[in-house]
Amino acid sequence: MHWEPVYYQGLLQKAEEDVFTHMRQAAELDWIKLQKFMLFSFADASGLEHGATRPGSVYEKAQKIILDALDNAYQSMGQELKPVIVIAQSLGGQVISNYLWDSQRPTARQGIWRDGNDQGTPKNTPHGKFRRLRTLDCLFTTGCNIPLFVAGHGRAKIKAVKTRTGGYNFDWINMYDEDDILGWPLQPLSTEYKKAVTRDIEINAGQGVNWLTKAWNPLSHTQYWNDNEVVKRIERRVASVLNR
Repeated sequence: MHWEPVYYQGLLQKAEEDVFTHMRQAAELDWIKLQKFMLFSFADASGLEHGATRPGSVYEKAQKIILDALDNAYQSMGQELKPVIVIAQSLGGQVISNYLWDSQRPTARQGIWRDGNDQGTPKNTPHGKFRRLRTLDCLFTTGCNIPLFVAGHGRAKIKAVKTRTGGYNFDWINMYDEDDILGWPLQPLSTEYKKAVTRDIEINAGQGVNWLTKAWNPLSHTQYWNDNEVVKRIERRVASVLNR
């Protein structure tokens, strides 16, 4: 078993901190924690999507971080096609969905797979399949905000990644809290999402220690990975893959 963290937020952190610091210096702000939370959340979203088709974009750099993490895992697991479980929080759901979407296109318009670029590894080699997440067993998303990116297209035009065709066969388990303003169910998005997402599971993030101030609060968005129900579901899936 190998654990590989994927941290792309550093691509945006410095610019966001700079803006927030200047905003606080220029004006008295109430609800500091919530305002910072909202500013960073939406700045991350717009920053990662802006100029996605441009070479060297933040969108592309985020995908390269994912690719490097997969390469590290592939090497650590003896260069074998082992099953993969992805756990994506918040905007990470959109980022990994974009990665999968682009990897599944014959010719992507943006990102690292743009214009048929295979990053030095043909797609049908073992390494190429692993890089394109062909061995993905389960995608867990928590506090996922994909609806914020696609709702304006209209339900009939909202597409989803392939989960059961095109060489892919994985479950997509999405967990959300009704008090989380950035976490949403995904199956209602469109007919394609209804098929792609295995289950939407409503939870109550933030229960347990300090639950009174977190479980009924929009900041419950930050509490998913401290929630026993979330952790237990992921734990059971990992155990089932290891015991096959």
